[in-house]
Amino acid sequence: MNKIVLFIFILFFVYGNLKSQSILRGIVENKETSETLPGAYVFVKNSAGDTLANTFTDEKGQFQFAKPKLLSFILTISFIGFEAFEKAIATPSGSDLGTFEMVEEGSLLETYEVEAATMTGEMKGDTLSLNASAFKTRSQASAGELIRKMPGVVMQGNTIEVQGETVGQVLVDGEPFFGDDPAMAMQNLPVEIIDRIEFLDQISVQAQLTGFDDGETIKTINIITKKEKRGGEFGRMFAGYGTDDNYLVGGSVNFFNGAQRLTLLGLSNNINQQNFSADDLTGAFGSGEQRGGGRRRGESNPLTTGERPGVTNTNAIGINFTDKFDEGKAKLTGSYFFNESTNYLNRNSSREYILSSDSLQLYDEGRNDENYNQNHRLDLRLDYDISEKHAIIWRPRLRYEKGTSISRLSAENLFNSNTPINETQNNTNSKNESFSFLSDFIYRYKFNKKGRTLSAQFDTRLSESQSDARLVSVNRDFQTSNTDSLIQNSLNNANSFNYEFEIEYTEPIGENSQLRLEYELGNDLGTTNREVSQREMESQLFEVDSTLTNKFENSYLQHEVGLGYSYNKDKIRIYSSFDYQVSILDSDRLFPGFQNTNRTFKNFVPRMVFMYDLNENTNIRLYYRGDTDAPSVSQLQDVIDNSNPIQISMGNPDLEQEYEHRLYTRIRNVDPETSKSFFMYMGGSVRSNYLGNATYIASQDTLIQGDVLLRQGGQLSRPENLDKYWDLRSYFSFGFPLNFMKSNLELSGRVNYSNQPGLINGQTNYNKNLGIGPGVGISSNLGEDIDFNISTRGNYNIVRSSLQENQNNNYYTQSTRLDLYWNFAWGFFVSTNVNNQWYTGLGEEFDQSVWLMNADLGYRFPPNQKFELKVTVFDLLNQNTSINRNVTDVYIENERTQVLQQFFMLSLTYNLRSFGQGAMP
Repeated sequence: MNKIVLFIFILFFVYGNLKSQSILRGIVENKETSETLPGAYVFVKNSAGDTLANTFTDEKGQFQFAKPKLLSFILTISFIGFEAFEKAIATPSGSDLGTFEMVEEGSLLETYEVEAATMTGEMKGDTLSLNASAFKTRSQASAGELIRKMPGVVMQGNTIEVQGETVGQVLVDGEPFFGDDPAMAMQNLPVEIIDRIEFLDQISVQAQLTGFDDGETIKTINIITKKEKRGGEFGRMFAGYGTDDNYLVGGSVNFFNGAQRLTLLGLSNNINQQNFSADDLTGAFGSGEQRGGGRRRGESNPLTTGERPGVTNTNAIGINFTDKFDEGKAKLTGSYFFNESTNYLNRNSSREYILSSDSLQLYDEGRNDENYNQNHRLDLRLDYDISEKHAIIWRPRLRYEKGTSISRLSAENLFNSNTPINETQNNTNSKNESFSFLSDFIYRYKFNKKGRTLSAQFDTRLSESQSDARLVSVNRDFQTSNTDSLIQNSLNNANSFNYEFEIEYTEPIGENSQLRLEYELGNDLGTTNREVSQREMESQLFEVDSTLTNKFENSYLQHEVGLGYSYNKDKIRIYSSFDYQVSILDSDRLFPGFQNTNRTFKNFVPRMVFMYDLNENTNIRLYYRGDTDAPSVSQLQDVIDNSNPIQISMGNPDLEQEYEHRLYTRIRNVDPETSKSFFMYMGGSVRSNYLGNATYIASQDTLIQGDVLLRQGGQLSRPENLDKYWDLRSYFSFGFPLNFMKSNLELSGRVNYSNQPGLINGQTNYNKNLGIGPGVGISSNLGEDIDFNISTRGNYNIVRSSLQENQNNNYYTQSTRLDLYWNFAWGFFVSTNVNNQWYTGLGEEFDQSVWLMNADLGYRFPPNQKFELKVTVFDLLNQNTSINRNVTDVYIENERTQVLQQFFMLSLTYNLRSFGQGAMP
């Protein structure tokens, strides 16, 4: 609690000492009449076409924005009925940009007709801008429903992909909205306030501060709102109750007043909606659990939780805010999120292990888990230009989480479906608690010479966690008919502190080039303490098991120096860097017995980015980089985890650092006259010292480390450095209008190919997996009263094993979805979504076609249709299920997870729409 009080004190101290900084001002006029033009859009972009800031003129035709940290920038002004204005401007020392004159076009009607018929959007550099009016949606739709219709966009759950790349943030009028959570922004913006959608590659925070384009980008959606609807209140509140005591209550309310934005959120339900979502029942669809994940440290979105398989009851509240101070030079954004959930998981899975002979090893598992979790998340960010020369960005975050779980596991190893080897029955009760504080601080100093800057960045990560678990296990050996039991307590404590300091100097070379010198120092410090005690079934005394108990300290110190070069002129942008890393891994096992692991890694890490604009509609990007990844603390510990006695695991203190080469290219073309678009992405990576897995399957009862029994048929897994890992990925999409049916058609496809090595009983197995995924989508452009989207995406997988040809496998899955909305008469509407999941090649038990159909019948009350009453039926055909296949280096696994079943619900929704008032509560 003292840490939180101190943190809040620091926050308010900074908040109360904000100082002024310079801004740029200008006026927009009609060239012929010299009259000012209120409501004109003003955009500030860099030479690559990325939007840095935007605003609009006030009632006097005046505008202002924060002075960019660039040698020069591009000012773009647009106003209905006038020709677009664009001018390159050298960043002035003063604040007055002067007057900008705009020239009238023909009649407003002619302008509208041309845009509606042919001008879907435009492309400039890395930025694709699409007119919202060119994509029709139903009434009361959200931004997500609009963006889903746009070319190259795929939305699945809380993930948004654009042209094969995952969206990392959403901006509204150039400003962050809901932090790093695109799905939250999509559901909280109504479509009627949107003027345009921009898809762009946002440059890094460091690049925005220094003006040095380092080639690092984040896929970004920038939503440009209509001027007349930028102030006021909007949102939706809903409540529903149904059969089987199912319920759903929640809502979101947004208050916008220029730069001031406030959003309040609430949600409570027992129908598996785990996060705030535009579609009230989206969370009810079955999905496979995410496995693996990113290779490097990442952070979860502050206003969402990881989607859990099974069925979850959720209570959640959230708040998100943005405000500017000191004439718009200081900006504070933040969010707080509380989530409480109870998750019920019922899952059955079966595996076939890839052995080094024609023999077969099977593993079947059934689990029934109940998990309770509660977490708090506080995120803040301060952007502050202290003066003309000094600027800072500070981003602190707090996380607190606690939970309990009850897990019941039944598993067995088999020679074949009729010949079991051994089995285990486990019951585990556990509780956990964790706290973390994260802080990123960047300071920049700008010299008098344009392009010459000095910046420093200091990032820290502090975390503490503890858990307590009791395992009761009964194990049976079918070969000997022996039965034994295990009662075990485990106490785990982990503490880590990570810091990273970076200093960077940039120097202009001529008019179009810059050099960058940098030095980086970072260290990961961690301690873990695992104490395991056991007792016999007939005894009440617990004794510490030294084989399973472990105390460990780890340090990973890294020095890095680098030289970077940036070139930007006309249609060509180039960035390259050459860094040298020295990494020192120092790990000490303190118990049982002292053991030191000390290694030094030295690597060159090159990077290159090349971008070229073939013409105003076509852009090419080529990217290469090398990268390193150190083994984690848990991977290095050789302590044994026997929570599943027939599947145990341990770490490996002999692991080396992994090195990756990654290369990809991207081509984008958009023709605004024909509304045709084409996107292509191709890339791949090669890793040496790949951090893979080694699996040992016991042919007879075996003692691990002389004390832990691994029964015949049981598996021991541990991480291992392996070579010959590579993967290739490609994606393309081609979109064009179907004018005869007022719709848009998109054809897409994916081809992925990977070679994943793994060790099994000392022999290397290479699993080659070829995936081919065609897709077709049609979205309507009919209007507000009728709207439909239909799409189908297949995935054909060819799996080949180098150790066993009889494990070679081809399987196919296809997902088809239809969304239909029809406002047929007097405020009455029907809507439905139909999903079909088709599986073949997975085996007799899993090969099937599953239909999931949801339907709504509703009525919107006159005169403004803000109130909506509807009846919903979920899983009308009563077929909902979740099937998933996992292919790894040593086994192929099929999973079936219990999901939400059929129910009916009556709900009432209120849609708040009050724009243009500019009033905050």
